[in-house]
Amino acid sequence: MSFSKDVKDEIIKKNMFKKEPFALLQGLFLSNGSLLIKNNKLFFLISNENEDIVSYVKVYLEKCFTGIETTMVKVIKNLKKKGYYELSIDSEELTNEILTKLGILQVIDGQIEISDVCDKTYMESTEKMTAFLIGMFLGEGTVSIPSEENGVKKYGYHFEFLLNSKDQADIIAEILSNFDIFPKQISRNEQFLVYLKNSEAICDVLSIFGATNSVSELMNQKIGRDLNNKSNRQGNCYSANLDKTFNASVKQLKAIETIQNTIGIENLPENLVETALARIANPYVSLNDLLKVLDNKITKGALAQRFNKIIEIAANLGDDNE
Repeated sequence: MSFSKDVKDEIIKKNMFKKEPFALLQGLFLSNGSLLIKNNKLFFLISNENEDIVSYVKVYLEKCFTGIETTMVKVIKNLKKKGYYELSIDSEELTNEILTKLGILQVIDGQIEISDVCDKTYMESTEKMTAFLIGMFLGEGTVSIPSEENGVKKYGYHFEFLLNSKDQADIIAEILSNFDIFPKQISRNEQFLVYLKNSEAICDVLSIFGATNSVSELMNQKIGRDLNNKSNRQGNCYSANLDKTFNASVKQLKAIETIQNTIGIENLPENLVETALARIANPYVSLNDLLKVLDNKITKGALAQRFNKIIEIAANLGDDNE
């Protein structure tokens, strides 16, 4: 089950926004609705892959409009696909009543005009704007969080509304800005995308929707992911330090070998003899560990200087230690 479906299921189960059903229906009708003309008569239907969402619309319609008659069917066009569910309003009179009430349909001088942003009554209050956003999200919204399959990252944090017009995209962006959330917009194949990729902004939207369980899931996932990234960074840093220690040790051992094969280690100053013998006995330990071998008689900086001197002497003896 996808995170997006989890969010929508949570919203539906909480049965929110009973006080603002028309704003909710406006969002749902604009995002998931289609107008049909049969025998010169106007009809309306809602379609969605999620059966629960279509059932949700049916319940709200029955609450808001008396005597409504609807038909809900499952449509399968391809046996390889799951299909989708349709809720149709079988009465032209009821279709006109519903669409007029929702501000989608107007009759001006005998001509029917259809608005893809309704009459904007959903902008009257925070509660109505929230309900309208919920309707749009249930219809054409998606949200995803990072996941991996067989070790391959599939996607990051993403929240979007896929809309039919620039006017709808601008309305969504305007409403979100009233909650101090500022999405981005792009056009895609004659449709318009309003989206967020910031996990904190996505949490804010889900909180507005009242999807508290989904917010907790997203935050827990983010905390776990951040901890994992931190652990990986620490591991990479540790590996880098090991590589650095190993490479330095190899360079020092090669210089000591050059000196041994030419003038002999015993002919070095006493402090360098001590240092060279300590390295030979402990070939790949760090300077910090080598200091312990030397009973911490000198500082780490002083020990590094001794090795620099050994490498310099070896270079003068013909060592090409690079």
